[in-house]
Amino acid sequence: MAIVDSIILGIFYINYSGLVPLLFFRKRFAVYIIAIISLLGLAWWIVSYLEVNYPVECYMGLFKRNTLFIVSSKTVNTHSYDNRLAIFLVVSLALVAIGTSIRATGRWLNNEKENNLIKKEKLNAELSYLKSQIDPHFFFNTLNNIYSLTQLKSDKAPQTILKLSELMRYNIYEADKKMVRLEDEINYVQNFIDLQRIRLAKSVDIDYYVRGVIGSKMIEPLIFLPFIENAFKHGIDYANNCSIDIEISIEDTEITLLVINNTGSRKEKISKQSGVGLSNIKKRLELLYKNRYDLNINENDESFMVKLILYSNGN
Repeated sequence: MAIVDSIILGIFYINYSGLVPLLFFRKRFAVYIIAIISLLGLAWWIVSYLEVNYPVECYMGLFKRNTLFIVSSKTVNTHSYDNRLAIFLVVSLALVAIGTSIRATGRWLNNEKENNLIKKEKLNAELSYLKSQIDPHFFFNTLNNIYSLTQLKSDKAPQTILKLSELMRYNIYEADKKMVRLEDEINYVQNFIDLQRIRLAKSVDIDYYVRGVIGSKMIEPLIFLPFIENAFKHGIDYANNCSIDIEISIEDTEITLLVINNTGSRKEKISKQSGVGLSNIKKRLELLYKNRYDLNINENDESFMVKLILYSNGN
């Protein structure tokens, strides 16, 4: 490698390793430009000195010594000097630009990677928080019901304990997964509703249907429960006849949850108290199913209805 080639590569590495991170990335652009100009000027002064004293060694590489450029080892033609200066500057500036671009692109990619990682961690933290907002009072109420059943020596006590243990196992081991089998999620809903039937006895008419072929479909965990839990939490009126209808429909490209419960004289209370839970699940849906879901909520003097449609395959 000739001396001139080494000098040009030196300019590239000084810019790439030193000037870009120390000046360009710190937005000291004026100082950066002055440093580049000074570096090129110093490099050309060295090349001019070497070509007079060591002309052959200077131009064995990229800049080959040519009699058109150099009249003799001690005499430099002005026209050829200008040509060499122009070529030197063009090549040097090109390498400076390439080095800056490579370093800037690498930094941008690293920043994007870090930002994506931060967003992912933030998303996971937010989702974990939102999942933890599922009403814990349900478990305490169920334990109280189990206690009452054991006091009465009811045959329902063992079955209730089993269903509660299955719910707790799902919450502990499955809810942290990104996706779960739809069949498991539906079984979770079934256990939840069965426990509510035991708690409410015959005071509330509960209808639950699953339509369609479940197959091997996957779903985000605990995506249905807040709507169903909301119906039981705010849709029960012991002073009046009330009902809760829950239906899950499975089709090729969509899964639909329909929940309808009475409001009656509790309408004002329902509207007020259901806000937090619905706000919670709306955030989760926006994070997990952005542009892949439809949520319709209708409330009138008689009923409160939620219809959620989850789309698959980007539809």
